Parts: sequence; structure tokens; C-alpha cells
Amino acid sequence: MEKIEKTENIKVSLYGGSHEKAVGVRIIGVPKGTSIDTAAIDSLLNRRRAKKAVWSTPRLEADEYTFLCGVRDGVATGEEIVAEIKNSNTKSGDYPKYIPRPSHADYAAYIKDGAHEIAPGGGRFSGRLTAPLCIAGGIAKGILAEKGIQVLAYVKEIGGVVGKGYADGVTAEEIILAQDTPPYSVTDGEAMLKAAEAARLAGDSVGGAVECIVIGMPVGIGDFYTAGIESAIAYELFGVPAVKAVEFGLGTGFSKAFGSEVNDPFRFEGGKVITATNNSGGVNGGISNGMPITFRATLRPTPSISKPELSVDLSTGENVVLNLRGRHDACIVPRAAAAIEAAAAIAVWKLISEEA
Repeated sequence: MEKIEKTENIKVSLYGGSHEKAVGVRIIGVPKGTSIDTAAIDSLLNRRRAKKAVWSTPRLEADEYTFLCGVRDGVATGEEIVAEIKNSNTKSGDYPKYIPRPSHADYAAYIKDGAHEIAPGGGRFSGRLTAPLCIAGGIAKGILAEKGIQVLAYVKEIGGVVGKGYADGVTAEEIILAQDTPPYSVTDGEAMLKAAEAARLAGDSVGGAVECIVIGMPVGIGDFYTAGIESAIAYELFGVPAVKAVEFGLGTGFSKAFGSEVNDPFRFEGGKVITATNNSGGVNGGISNGMPITFRATLRPTPSISKPELSVDLSTGENVVLNLRGRHDACIVPRAAAAIEAAAAIAVWKLISEEA
């Protein structure tokens, strides 16, 4: 596989907030002369965008982005890339200024920041920040695609409804096709939609899981301890709001099996070493073994629900009942799949670049 040009200190940082004028991303480390794959960016943003679906918020944003610097005529200049998306559909009045929403970052951020009131819509902790994340992820996907590496995420589970995926023999082509069909699940999408709609009608929410595969990763990328592939990918994935667990390969299934049942036997095939199974998810000792890297991210139900919840009024010191208004997702999993794919692509881009 052709090597990516050695890049020092790739950094991706997000800025803005849910109800601020804009959200954006700063990217350091894109080599000069790199073509920016806007199609990859647009695809991620389209999958992440709310679409009047049964699971998603009624808040509709165009998510049109502008490169403020670092890109000229579709090509990276080698300097810091800054891209921004305007917020055009905010309703800050829907959010209480002193009553934190249970299981949101409202209270913790209020204390940490020494704020005089709670940031509307969650501020910088909102899922709104995954829009600029998709810009960075699209750039990373474009760079990786030129080197024969694909990063593909899809919805695996919503509200207890589990679909098929890579471990069931689903091909990369099928996963790509599924990304054009909401809820971006390879199978059982209709049942998943029903689970999300039932939660919405009850004023509640449901969680789920997103699976991701990395195809074309060469052998020998990564290392032990915190330099490993699992460490790098998990680091990026936990930056996506609502992700509460990450597991590679068979994941928690390892706890129920014998070693003889889940070890991946080595074989020669077509002149190269492969494993007959891929329970390890393409990683041994933190290093890629040449098989597809597979992992799952579990996302909690969004905490913003219409049911009455117990909370406190920080301005009066009283216990209160919160009856939340606003526009919220009954299930964030379909939209989060694009963010998971973006975060994973960024992690893989960093890993490959460090080895170049």
C-alpha cells in the first residue's frame, strides 16, 4: 500500500455551541496539495442531518459549510484548515436557564465553567458539534480512500432491535448501499424505526449501537499500551456525545467463551496470511493484523425527553419537576452513525500518518 506523507501533530478541534452563531472545526496536519473530498464530507453531513424522520429532531439545519482558511480551489494549502457551519434555526427560550436536564452535561458544565446560567441546548456538549466533526471526518476519509482504506459505519441496533452486520457475512457493498436508506441500517431498519417511533409517541427516547469496519488497513499499524489501535479509535469515539461503550471484535462476547472457541486461526490464502475468523476485530496487541478492523459503539438514549423528570433549580436551591420543551431526537443512533464513521476515520488517518 502506498504510504501517506509523514504528517506531524495532526490535530482536530471543534468550536462553537448548539445555540451560538456557528459551529466549526480546526484541522492541523493536512499535507499541502491534498485534494479535499467534498463528496465524502457532503455524504457524512447528509446522513447526520435531521430529515423530518420519526426518530429525529424537528430542528432542521442546512449544514452548509464554508472553508474560512486552509483550502484554496479545493486543495489544502498546508496551513490550518478552518471550516464553519452557521446555526440558523435555534430556539434558546425552550431551555431553562437554571434547571439542569438529568443526565446531560448541563450541571457539570455549569460548575466547571463558573457560568451564570446553563448554556441553551447543551452548548459545546451538544450533538450539534458532530456536524463540523463530519467535515474533518470527510477530509480524513478522502485521504484514506486514496490509499485503499475504507471506513464504513452502520446502525446495528435501536431499542433492542438488532440487525445483521459484518460478523453475519454482510459485505462492504451492502453496507455502502444501506447508507443511502434511513435509518442507515443493513437489515431490520423498519423494526428499528418502529421502536424509535414508539418511544417518541411515549415522550421518551431509545438508544442503540453503531458498528464500524475499517477495510484495507495494512499489517503492523499501532503498538502496545496507549499507542494501540483500540486506544486511538476509542479516544476519538468517546468524543461523540452519548457514546457510553466501545468494544472491538467479539467484544463482551469474549466473557462467555473458551479460548478454543474464539481464537482466530492463521491461514495462508492467495500468498498472504489471513485469519480464518476475525473475533479479535483485526487487532492483536494493539497492532493491525491485516484483517478488517471491527468495532461497535453503544449510545445511550438521548436524555432530552418530554416526560416529567426530577431536577433542581440552581437559582433557588429547590427540588423541582422539569417539564422539558424543545425539539429533540427520539433516537440519535441513525444520525450518530455518520459521526462515528467520521471519528473513526480521523483516528485511522492519525494512525497511518504516524507510521509513514
